Amino acid sequence: MTDGRWYWGVVVRVDSAHALLTQIGALTDGEQVRTQHPATGHVTLFYAPLRGIEDAPALAERARAITRDHGAFEVRCTGFDEFASPTRPVAWLGVDHGSTQLHALRAALCACDEDCHRHGFVPHLTLAYGEDPDAYAAAREAIRSAVTDVEIVERVDALWVAGFPADGHPARDLRYIERIPLTNG
Repeated sequence: MTDGRWYWGVVVRVDSAHALLTQIGALTDGEQVRTQHPATGHVTLFYAPLRGIEDAPALAERARAITRDHGAFEVRCTGFDEFASPTRPVAWLGVDHGSTQLHALRAALCACDEDCHRHGFVPHLTLAYGEDPDAYAAAREAIRSAVTDVEIVERVDALWVAGFPADGHPARDLRYIERIPLTNG
């Protein structure tokens, strides 16, 4: 049971990844290798500190203040890569078009709230989390093969405040809470 705290962030929805995430989900067992839920494909721009569920509107308001300076753009995701880890590898597609806009949005978001991202920002579309590194190693080539020559294109006209409970998982429990339109342009 959650203690009422949530991991909050600001993301770009990538709804066009639904079919690909569904296909990858059929290649994994769902527990040892967790595919990002097909309805929640996204590129994370910002991680806020662990907060209560009631804090989402305040984060949305801070994000809304920066969207006035940003217009719609296109993101293209392609090319398999991964965050290697002995405990939890992550498979993803890189962003090969739209990363300049994503970096600019991230910089503005980091200026309006405390960022808790622990690593350098690499814009990406998460495909799967290797909860069990051995199971991930066994599924890795199937995931890679599924995304070979795949290109996911999304028109970005809004950001979303999204989160999941502290005792949840971003692959299965992520919820989009509030849409924040990009209004310049």
